[in-house]
Amino acid sequence: MNLLPLSVIMPVYNGEKYLEEAISNVLSQTFTDYELLIIDDGSSDSSVKIIQSIKDSRIRLIRNEKNQGVAYTRNVGLKEAKGEYLAWMDCDDLIEPNRFEVQINYLRENLEVGICGTALQRFGEGKPYISRKFLEPSLIKASLLFYNSLLSATTMYRMKMIREAKLTYNVKLAVAEDYDFFFDASFHFPIKNLDQVLYYYRASESSIMKVYSDRRKQLFDFHKMIYSKAFDKFDIPHLEKNFELHYSCASTELISSFSKLKEVYDWLIYLKNKNSKFKIYDENSFDKVLASVFFSVCKKSSSIGPQTFLFYLNKKNSFITDESFPESKLLLRCLIFYNKF
Repeated sequence: MNLLPLSVIMPVYNGEKYLEEAISNVLSQTFTDYELLIIDDGSSDSSVKIIQSIKDSRIRLIRNEKNQGVAYTRNVGLKEAKGEYLAWMDCDDLIEPNRFEVQINYLRENLEVGICGTALQRFGEGKPYISRKFLEPSLIKASLLFYNSLLSATTMYRMKMIREAKLTYNVKLAVAEDYDFFFDASFHFPIKNLDQVLYYYRASESSIMKVYSDRRKQLFDFHKMIYSKAFDKFDIPHLEKNFELHYSCASTELISSFSKLKEVYDWLIYLKNKNSKFKIYDENSFDKVLASVFFSVCKKSSSIGPQTFLFYLNKKNSFITDESFPESKLLLRCLIFYNKF
């Protein structure tokens, strides 16, 4: 079968407000040899009419019979994609005109890489800012122990590797299905992030992560499903306290007691020792990730006061890194007992 170079997958659910702009943005790319596979997940608004009104031979519309959720719809995209590569695109976002060209060129020049992400610019509600993640495969793999270290909408897949690894999205996960997917993928092939901003993410109070951010137990339970796989690799017992400590490392929840801060630090040391034993991650990369997580944990503990900063200074050399952190900002946060992330 002769493959197309690229399949662009755009899941849609009641996305009428910005849908036409998003589709037009895709159709204006400098790289033009692709299919735009739009999967409607049971929309009740005018999304389907908008899609059908746009006449371009590259557009292919698939409709779920009813609303099935993000993971199911992503799996439809994986199954239906005819491209050698697959790029995701949300139905309310925008991309640089050369996004596809840049990512395809990178994957063509780096045949060992299975997934390639980029930086993104957030706009819309709230203050605009740029999000970046670790760039190198060993750091991405190690950081996936704690959190999603890719910006999912920016990613492009080499579909031969995805299919050979038999990777799919877990339909039991209403959120973090992409984190789970990337965690599994990282043990099959290298994953790379480019430092360029090629994607523009429209921040919205109606986004699924915003909805679940107020449902702590559900969000925690979804992450426990992913952490369980990580714990198994380290032979870590599936105890509730262990899951809570690990979640404290990765979530944006504040830490309000010095005893909890010390417990989380001890957990990071425990993970470092486990990795030394089992050699799951490159040890230098793992140390760098632990250093980054420890700084973030101390940042979340700034409401405790100067004691947090002194603890950070005393313990930071537990993790070897060449990355510099904004220590003066951490000091200021601790001096004013700052209680926001």
